[in-house]
Amino acid sequence: MELMHLFLNYQKQSNSVNLVNLINLLNVPKIGQQRVRLLMSQLGENANPFELSIKEICSVKGLDKQSAESIIRYSDFEYGIKEYESSLKKGINLVSFWDDNFPMLLKKIYNPPLILYCKGQPLIHREDAVAIVGTRLFTPYGKIVTQKLALELNQSNISIVSGLARGIDTIAHRETVNFGGRTIAVLGSGLDVIYPNDNIKLANDICEKGTLISEFPLGTKPNRGNFPMRNRIISGLCHATVVIEAGNRSGAILTALNAVDQNRDIFAVPGRITDKQSIGSNRLIRNGAIPLFDGEQIIREINPRLFNPVKSVQKAITIELTDKERAILENLGHDPVHIDELANSVDMNITSLLQILLTLEMKNAIQQIGGKQFVRA
Repeated sequence: MELMHLFLNYQKQSNSVNLVNLINLLNVPKIGQQRVRLLMSQLGENANPFELSIKEICSVKGLDKQSAESIIRYSDFEYGIKEYESSLKKGINLVSFWDDNFPMLLKKIYNPPLILYCKGQPLIHREDAVAIVGTRLFTPYGKIVTQKLALELNQSNISIVSGLARGIDTIAHRETVNFGGRTIAVLGSGLDVIYPNDNIKLANDICEKGTLISEFPLGTKPNRGNFPMRNRIISGLCHATVVIEAGNRSGAILTALNAVDQNRDIFAVPGRITDKQSIGSNRLIRNGAIPLFDGEQIIREINPRLFNPVKSVQKAITIELTDKERAILENLGHDPVHIDELANSVDMNITSLLQILLTLEMKNAIQQIGGKQFVRA
């Protein structure tokens, strides 16, 4: 009777009872998120499936008699109430798939989470974000590149998403926090079980301007099987995923593969062929990922799809150039120019031209885009 009285009190607050119902539905054995999403989408988010008959549940396309019987037999309603109240006590907000501030990009992926546990700043429905992921055992090169990319994206008001893991994830989050930007950490555990422990302070710092999120209930430990599910959310929140360094079997590769399935851009930072930390990222490039050189390259690629496009992603080149370098640069624009055509334009032999082009690449003045074609950076 006491439990029923408590539940009736929740019914006076529609959003609360919706969340409690949703938590309980996800707790029903052998139902799964897809059936729950079908059920709530077709019945309406204000419906209470636990009050329906087997026939009414089976009328929902995608729900069979076995699923309906599992819902009817469910009796642990206290679970949903306790989970909801415990979340509020811990300063954790619950955002459902049907809430107005559920991230638009995440809603578009296959099998999106139905509940996000959130701590820190509210989620933004139309948020421009890029994921930065990589190995735990990074090199000094990987650290420098991560810091550089995070800073460049922060300066264009692009949120950084990562997984709070040791290594590249931690560097991406920390650089954003130090800059005063917004970063989102997606956990493979409950929000009350920060993993790894040495990132507890970082997690608290992220909450100042960013958000911690998880789809896992409170108390969920960071079990190995949780992280592939976590990775789909990292890429799903973003316009693009950047892999800095990744070994042969790195979880960052799984995040990139999720991005492929979600029809999002993938960038990979080229690494030395002798570095085991770059085996996976170099393989991504061979398989079609965009070789990445700076943050502006990312912005140029995703700018047409940003909710808030960056007005200017070009910066003036303030470098010293020789007369020959300047002459070559004046003959390059944003349309690719083949080296043979360029040689004719500047009246120079191919061997000498290649040497100067290499110098201009090192000065970040031009880029080679394949097929011996060049563009102004």
